[in-house]
This record gives sequence, structure tokens and C-alpha cells, in this order.
Amino acid sequence: MAEKKGKEYKEVASKILGCTLASYYNWDKQGRPIISLLEKFFSKDDLEEFLETGDIKRLHSSDNYRIDPMLIDHIKHSLKTIKGRGIFEKLNHLIPYKIFISILEDLKNDSEIELHREDSKKLLIDRIKGYAASTLEKPSQKQLVNLVNDNFSSIECYVLIKYYDEILDKN
Repeated sequence: MAEKKGKEYKEVASKILGCTLASYYNWDKQGRPIISLLEKFFSKDDLEEFLETGDIKRLHSSDNYRIDPMLIDHIKHSLKTIKGRGIFEKLNHLIPYKIFISILEDLKNDSEIELHREDSKKLLIDRIKGYAASTLEKPSQKQLVNLVNDNFSSIECYVLIKYYDEILDKN
């Protein structure tokens, strides 16, 4: 059940709904789902921002692409278990480990990109191509891109970028 909000919140919410404050209280008592939805997912600031601008900026942020924490933990564990074996050994053979860490750090900290799970694989491959162009021979670059492309899903790339320090035991 949604946490009950104060009078100021309800005043702003009633403006969103186009009803009186008394109607809002009645709808709340009646258990109308719209009230629970508003109170559960939108703050007073969100509602005020919407009234002022017709938009809520935080809804466009990459932080709103919520992934179940259990899925993240599973992916972290899966990626950790292959560290030092298989894929990461091949990766380390094709590109120095420090460069790979730099690529992941740059992606995670790049304020000009919004990291979305759907774009993560493409972003990682594009960034590898950029780094690899100056440090690797063309066949190695192609092998590295193919390695990532063939062995990592977009969600795995997303988790790898967001949590590389935990996955790769970077301290």
C-alpha cells in the first residue's frame, strides 16, 4: 500500500487530477488506484514540476531504467565467475587490462551519454573501437569487438559498465 502523503502533497495532486482537495480525500478513502499510483511513484516535487513544465525530467534519466537487484547480483556473479578464465583471458590477450578498465570507467563517468541497458553493448563496442584504433592492429580490434559481441548481452554490458569495479575486483 502506498505511504500516505501530507496535505501539501494532496493539494498538488488534486491540481494534477483536476479535482478539489475534498474529492482527492474521497477518492483516497474509496481506494481509487490513481491515488495509490500517484503517491507510490511521484513526489510532490515531481507533480509540481509537471504542473510548471508539462514534464518530469527524472523520468528521462538512465536511473529510471530499473533492473531487478537480484538480476544485477546474478549477472555480477556470472561475470565474476568467468574472470580470469575464458572470456576475460581472451579479452586480456587482445587488449591490455588497464585499457579495458579505462574504457569502462570512461563510459560510466561520461556525463554526455545516458547509459541505458539497451544501448550498453553498442556503446561498449564503439568505445573499444575508438581505443583499439590507436592501440591495436586491425585483426586484434576485430577479434576484440567480436569477442564482446558474441559473449556479452546488452544487460551484461550494462552491468559490467555500472559495476566493473566489483566484477573485476578493482580496488
